[in-house]
Amino acid sequence: MKKILVWAFVFALVFQSCGRQDPTEGVPAFVRVDEAVIDIVDPSQGTAIHNISDCWLSVGGTTIGIFEIPFEVPVLSSGIQTIDIEPGIKNSGRDAERIVYPMLYNYDIDTMLTPNSVLKLTPHYSYRQGVNFILVENFDHIGSKFEKSDSSKYDFDVSLEDGSEGYAMKVVIPKDDYQGYFECRASEVYSLSQSGVTFLEVSYKCNDMFDFGMYGLVESATSTIGKRERAYSFYSTDGEWKRVYINLNDAIGRSASNCGQFQPFFAAYRCDSISPVGQNSEIFIDNIKLLHIEN
Repeated sequence: MKKILVWAFVFALVFQSCGRQDPTEGVPAFVRVDEAVIDIVDPSQGTAIHNISDCWLSVGGTTIGIFEIPFEVPVLSSGIQTIDIEPGIKNSGRDAERIVYPMLYNYDIDTMLTPNSVLKLTPHYSYRQGVNFILVENFDHIGSKFEKSDSSKYDFDVSLEDGSEGYAMKVVIPKDDYQGYFECRASEVYSLSQSGVTFLEVSYKCNDMFDFGMYGLVESATSTIGKRERAYSFYSTDGEWKRVYINLNDAIGRSASNCGQFQPFFAAYRCDSISPVGQNSEIFIDNIKLLHIEN
């Protein structure tokens, strides 16, 4: 009888051992991101204000997906893992066109993932080596890198009024002037290669439409003329500051400069169907960065 009990006990242990499973198997860990940060390593890089909207997330070399900040997502990995997060933007402000911003390094970290627990990360991004800061203007210093165009009826002020970060360019077109036109151009002409990638980063607040574009200079034996090419239109922000990343490659190509010389511009005019009735058109522009990087 004792032998039977012993063998029964051994059989029970073996059966239990064979059926045992890791209780955490199939239980995800969670990765959470509430915000991202831009690390400015030199004052010449301008503001740390950004609009990095998305994270392109990979864990252990496996792509998890593209997620809009803030987010919390399950990950079926555990233990020490390499987490890589690429900075995502809306290309030229388009919701349907999400891309990795080529001017910034990825954020990566080796860290522990524990099933059924939340790992909170704050990605820190910095500009890549090789990014050329062609034009940086925050309007916080004496003088401006933009000036009123000869064709412009109105000039701009540099104002502290409700700025995004210190001073900002302020443009006002009176409410009853539907012939009023504003344009300012960069004070200098900039050399831009048509290879690589060129972006404009800019913060803005407005109650009316305005444009950004590039003049491509075309030289001949007798003269130099500018071919005007609109790159982006801004619309009312309902009193809020916004930041956008404008891809300029197409505009640079269309402006057809034969000498690689370009002049950025902003322009605005009142329009019956768009401009606010009974209000002046007011436009604020700040923290401009014109950036280029070769492929």
